[in-house]
Amino acid sequence: MRLSYLTISILATTTSMLSYADEVKNTSSESKTLAPIIMTATRTPKSIAEIAGTVQNIRGDEISQQAAAGRKLADVLAQLVPSLAPSSGTTSNYGQTMRGRNVLIMIDGVSQTGSRDVARQLNSISPNMIDHIEVVSGATSIYGSGATGGIINIITKRANKEKPLSFETKLGITSADNFRGDSLAYNVGQTMSFSQDQVDGFFGIDYTRRGSQFDAQANRISLSPWQGSTMDTDTIDINGRLNFNLTDTQTLSVGAQYYQDKQDTDYGPDYRYIADKTPPSHQAIKGWNLPNQPFTKRYAINSQYQNQDFLGQNLNIEAYYRNEKSRFVPYGYLADGKTVKQSQSNVDFAGIRSTIQSDFKIADRDLTLNYGLDYDWEKDHQWADLYIANNQGLEYIPTGQKQGQGPDTQIQNIGTFVQGDFALNDQLNIQAGVRYQYVQADTKGYLTARDPATWMPADSTDSGKFLFNIGSVYKINDEQQIYANFSQGFSYPDVQRVLRDVAAYTLTTSGIEPITVNSYELGWRLDQNKGLNLGLTGFYNTSDKVVQFNSNRSVNVVDTDQRIYGLEATASYPFLENFKVGGTLGYTRGQYKDAAKQWHELNSFVVSPVKGTIFAEWDNKEGSGIRAQMQAIKGTDKAYNDDLKLDELGLAKNDSNSAARIRGYTTMDILAHFPIAKGRVDFGIYNVWDKQYLSVFAQQAAMTNDNGLLRIPSEGRTFALSYTINY
Repeated sequence: MRLSYLTISILATTTSMLSYADEVKNTSSESKTLAPIIMTATRTPKSIAEIAGTVQNIRGDEISQQAAAGRKLADVLAQLVPSLAPSSGTTSNYGQTMRGRNVLIMIDGVSQTGSRDVARQLNSISPNMIDHIEVVSGATSIYGSGATGGIINIITKRANKEKPLSFETKLGITSADNFRGDSLAYNVGQTMSFSQDQVDGFFGIDYTRRGSQFDAQANRISLSPWQGSTMDTDTIDINGRLNFNLTDTQTLSVGAQYYQDKQDTDYGPDYRYIADKTPPSHQAIKGWNLPNQPFTKRYAINSQYQNQDFLGQNLNIEAYYRNEKSRFVPYGYLADGKTVKQSQSNVDFAGIRSTIQSDFKIADRDLTLNYGLDYDWEKDHQWADLYIANNQGLEYIPTGQKQGQGPDTQIQNIGTFVQGDFALNDQLNIQAGVRYQYVQADTKGYLTARDPATWMPADSTDSGKFLFNIGSVYKINDEQQIYANFSQGFSYPDVQRVLRDVAAYTLTTSGIEPITVNSYELGWRLDQNKGLNLGLTGFYNTSDKVVQFNSNRSVNVVDTDQRIYGLEATASYPFLENFKVGGTLGYTRGQYKDAAKQWHELNSFVVSPVKGTIFAEWDNKEGSGIRAQMQAIKGTDKAYNDDLKLDELGLAKNDSNSAARIRGYTTMDILAHFPIAKGRVDFGIYNVWDKQYLSVFAQQAAMTNDNGLLRIPSEGRTFALSYTINY
């Protein structure tokens, strides 16, 4: 099915839903229940219906329905969030933007995105450990740096307060449709929850072993030599949380996590084309021998204190720390006898965040003020181990030598904010605020990676910014709202990465400073409990600086205008007693301005092609259900043709925006569940049509890196089966 057909289907369904909405408007008292409480967008609890912006609450049962054994969170979110770009299918979420900008990933309100961005934030928690996910689309500075495209806040599971003691056990298996033993993925999960009067807690452990992956032509999928892959990996995720009711108005919560995702494979990329001078085969070649294979390892702890009567106000204080180690695939010219590098990044991140909520009355109207102070500290260290590559890039012999990969860097952020929400009347609310952010970056002296004989001295720089937002929500009735919003978000460039592959930059001369994004949106939503749900949002965002990644691995912070605009739509409608249909549509387009002040199309690492989903599902009260869903990506050659025009004019090609011609594709999944033996069985078939296709990431990466080696096919048809029991 082509995307155009999918779009027509969604629009036709939406039209019929709107007609139906007019008929049933205000007739059901059940439909006037407010949407679930969400606090990511405001830092204090608020109904979705009261927020001036596009927000989404993804329930835990929706996540577990999508997450078969071995399936990554990036795949699940790409299916459910209309503004999020398609998943890369690798261990990385690089290029998985939201509204053409970077996303701030959080776990329990703690940022997983710092200045040093290794793009593995969505590979840092098991889907089985997630209670729900809150998504805020569009730029915001409410949590500081990083949310220029939006926020994805992952909320971990909590204690079941309805039972003094409860357990959950989950067993799962996934296989390619060749049903080979080495294609299997296994998953075992165990959780425990207890609840007493003054204390409750949750503990969970989840283990997944993934085998090799196969495409629709039954070929073993090659390891991605750039961002790494998920095949032949072992993942363990341990989560725990204790909650203490200190008094009637005070609570303390302490959570901790250990996560490790480590690869152990005998199959490497096919580098034979280097010696043969032929196009790469994209085959997985047996015999890969690397002493220390890629991994992600992280420790995290956070504590949250709440006092609902602090001098008549509501006080929240959160303190957190995480340590993350990420090891990558070796890179370099992989001819025999040549030296290559395998880098590792170590990041320490700590901070404290405080929020006070005060409620007032002005002319008998409610005014809520949120204000607070935030501080976080980040320390980045990265190096590379040097190897001699032999056997056409399959065997790596350690040299015992190391090389710095950019300077050791320390980033400090201090921010203070005030945010107001005032009800002008029963229908109209105004929300506005300002944040002041101060950033200081310090680098130690270092030898440059490009010229190891060049010593760059220690350096320091700082900057401050005021960031503003203003928005309004107009309540048409209890079910419908119109909202408009302007918000500024900012990001601080990856200092260590910018200074890594350069000859003679310092922190001061590199042009590094915060990048501000101005975001505008206008939207309408209809939310009927047990009824029709619709959402439509138009957005536009701009910036006057951009971080550009070049084909020679260097990075620049460039003074150039960038504009991105688009449309998002969501729809779902239950009918009869047990049926529901719906879908999403995301359209994004963007341009950058060149030195001659001419606009050119942005490539697919920045702007996602049109993405649409559609689903139909049936559920009954006995716990059985089935869901059919499709995701379609529309092909595009706008940016590719724009590149050709530059060549025809005799202008130098902009390597940082080299664009691929994206070929569209459509996939379909069937998901089912039913009760058995006091538990629940989930069964899934992914890529039902066994479609042979390249992800958007693979198509774009092949244009900008490694002579097309990254044109790696996606997985073919896979089958998944799991059993979950609560007791």
